[in-house]
Amino acid sequence: MTNTERTVWFVAGGKEMKFVVEGDREVRIADPSLVRLIVRAHMLVRRLAENPGSTLEGVAAQENMGGPYAARLTRLNYLAPNIVAAILDGKQPVDLTANKLMADTRFPFDWRAQRAALGFA
Repeated sequence: MTNTERTVWFVAGGKEMKFVVEGDREVRIADPSLVRLIVRAHMLVRRLAENPGSTLEGVAAQENMGGPYAARLTRLNYLAPNIVAAILDGKQPVDLTANKLMADTRFPFDWRAQRAALGFA
């Protein structure tokens, strides 16, 4: 780990995830709702990968969420890494809320276009 990295741990539902976030060490407060969405998205995809033959609807039901919501949630796994790092560091645009992020998860594949669509300068 370099001087500009820090480790962030998340524990939810008995599963633990580790994110190593690059950037400055300035203390910022991450939006818990946005962080929760990112973590749930990664956990959902990991559960699908760990259980061959499972369906998104089946895993979603086990997580007490509907299939359409789970489909939107899984799309967060395709956000640019620097967008995810910014969210985890609390450096997202002020108007980027969990509701806004989930309102339409059909993000462009191009990471620069994603940044523009979500209000990152």
